[in-house]
Amino acid sequence: MESHQKTVFSFSRFIDRLMLPADNLKSAITIIATALIYIIISLILPIFFKQFIIVGILTQIQMVLSVFLTLRYIHAGYLTALALNGLSIVQSLQRLDDNPNVENDLGVIFYIDIILLLTIVAFFATRSHRNFQQLLKQKKEVSQAYYQATVSEEALWKKNKELETSNKIINRDKEDMYRLAYIDPLTNLPNRRMFRKQMGDLVDGTKDQIVSFSLVFMDLDDFKKINDTLGHQAGDELIRYFGFSLGRLTGSEDMIFHTGGDEFALVIRRSLSRDEVKTYLNRLAAELRNPVHLGDAQMGISTSFGVAMYPQDTVKSAEIIRYADTAMYESKRAGKDRINFFKPSMLEHIIRETKLEQGLKTAIVNQEISLVFQPQYFVGSGGLRGFETLIRWQSPQHGYVSPITFIPIAEKSGMIVTIGEWVLRTACTAFKKLQKSCEFSGKLAVNVSAVQMMERSFIPRFRKVLEETEFSPRNLEIEITETSLVHSIEQVRFIVNELQKIGITVALDDFGTGFSSLSYLQKLPFDLVKIDKSFIDNINRDLKSNQFVTTIITMVHQMNIPVLAEGVETESQKKFLLEKNCDMIQGYLYGKPMPIDEIKALLDLKEEHTD
Repeated sequence: MESHQKTVFSFSRFIDRLMLPADNLKSAITIIATALIYIIISLILPIFFKQFIIVGILTQIQMVLSVFLTLRYIHAGYLTALALNGLSIVQSLQRLDDNPNVENDLGVIFYIDIILLLTIVAFFATRSHRNFQQLLKQKKEVSQAYYQATVSEEALWKKNKELETSNKIINRDKEDMYRLAYIDPLTNLPNRRMFRKQMGDLVDGTKDQIVSFSLVFMDLDDFKKINDTLGHQAGDELIRYFGFSLGRLTGSEDMIFHTGGDEFALVIRRSLSRDEVKTYLNRLAAELRNPVHLGDAQMGISTSFGVAMYPQDTVKSAEIIRYADTAMYESKRAGKDRINFFKPSMLEHIIRETKLEQGLKTAIVNQEISLVFQPQYFVGSGGLRGFETLIRWQSPQHGYVSPITFIPIAEKSGMIVTIGEWVLRTACTAFKKLQKSCEFSGKLAVNVSAVQMMERSFIPRFRKVLEETEFSPRNLEIEITETSLVHSIEQVRFIVNELQKIGITVALDDFGTGFSSLSYLQKLPFDLVKIDKSFIDNINRDLKSNQFVTTIITMVHQMNIPVLAEGVETESQKKFLLEKNCDMIQGYLYGKPMPIDEIKALLDLKEEHTD
C-alpha cells in the first residue's frame, strides 16, 4: 500500500511539474524541438514500413510526444500535436492510396485515435490546469500569508523587545522621578512632599479605626552657627549623621522624614501616652547629644522637639502638622533642647503674633513707633560718650509692645528692613539737629538686625541715609548682635569692613551670650565689645560671675578692643567695673532711655555745668 501511495504521489508530482507554467521562449524552443522529432519519425517511418514492430514503436513515440505537448503546453501544445497528427493522417492516407493494405488502414485509424485521445487529454488538462492554477494561486497566497505572518511575527518580536527596553527605561525614569520627588538626596530619607502625602494617607487610613500616633517635629539647635563656623560640608555631614542616627534609634514601625534644612519629622505609629512619648524622646535626645566628629572638631548637638498627638489634639492632617510645628517653635522660644507637647494656648500665642504683625504694618505710618536713647558714659572720667538708640511701640490695640516681642515678628515678616531704615533715618535726623544746637559730638549707636544687614542693598541704603541727613559717619556706631553672625562669616566681614571704610564704628553687642563669641571676635575687626546685661547682673553675687566678667574684660583688652558694660544699675557694679578697667558703662545707674527732648535738656545741663 505504501508503494502504491508513493507511486501515486510520484505520478502526481510528475503531472504537477508538467503543468507548471513555463517561460515563453523556452516553451517555443521545446515545442519546435518536439515537433522536429515527431516529423523526423514521420519521415523515417516509410523506411521501416515493412517492419511492423519498429513502426509500432515509432508511432508510440509520436503518441507520447503528442501527449507530452498537450499536457505540458495545453493550448499551444494541443494545437501543435493536432497539426502533427493531422500531417501523419495525410501521410498514412497517401501510403494507403499507393499501397492499400491493413497496416496503412491501421495507421490512419491510430492517428485518428491519437487526435481523439489528445482532445480528451486536452479537455481534462485544461480543467486540471485551471484547478492547478487556482491551487498555485492559493498556494502563493498561503505562502505570502505565511511569509507575512513570519515577517509580522519577527517584527512583533522586535517590537516586543523595543517595548521591553522602553518599559525598562520608563520604570528606571519612574524610579528616578520618584526619588527626585520624594527622597531627600542628602539623607536618603523621605522628604517634605512625601511627609505630607504620608500624613494624609495615615490620617485618612485611621478615621474608621481607633488608632493613635504621635507626630514629632525636630530641629537641631544652633545648626546655622555650626554650619558657619565649621563649613557647609561639616553641616551636611551632621545632617547625614543625624538622619542615620534617627533610623538607628527609632522603632522599625516608626516613620522618619527629612523635611528640609535642619528639620526632621518622626511619626511614632504606636499608641503611647504623653509620658511614654516623653520618655522615648528623652532617650532619643540623650543619644543624639553624644559627641560627633566633624573633621577635626568634636561636638554634641541638642535638639528641640514639638509633639502633637492623634486623635487627642486633632483628627486633621494639616492641623496636626501645624500643631507639632507650633510646639517645636515653643521649644525653640523657651530656650532650646526641650520637648514640648502641643497645647491650645500655643495657638493663642500664634494668633497674637499674627495680630501684632498686622498692626506692625501700619505702626510707622500711624506714628505708633518712637525712639528713646540711653546714655553711655566713660567709667574713668564720667564723661558722656554717646547714646544707644532704642525702639518703642505703643499700640492702640495691644498697648505697650516690648521690642523683645515685636522685633522677631518684624524679622520673620521682613518688615525689619523698613523699620530699621526708619530708625536710622529718624535717629540721624534728630542727632544732626542736636549736633548743631548743642554742639554734641558724641556717638549715636544704632542696632542693626541680622535680616536687615544681610539685605543686598544694606550698604547703599546706609550711604543714602547718611547723605540725605548729612549726619557724620564718624559719630555713628552700628551694633551687631551675635545672632547676626550665624550667616556667612565672609559676608559679615565684608559688611563690617565696608561700614568701617565709611568711618562708622562697629560694635559687637550682647557679647558672651552666643555660641562662639571668642571665635567671632578673633575673625571680625570689631571696634567695641559690649558685655551683655545678664553677666553684669550677677556681679558680686558669686565668685564665678566676677571671674567671668574679669576674664572677658582682660581678654578683649588684650586684643586692643575697648569694652562697654550694659545694664549697670548699682554702685557696687560700677565700682567693680572701674577696678577691672572697664572702659564704658550703660545702664539705669546713669540714666534710663529718654526721648530726644530730654536729651537736649541733659546736654544743655551738662553745658551749664561745663561753663
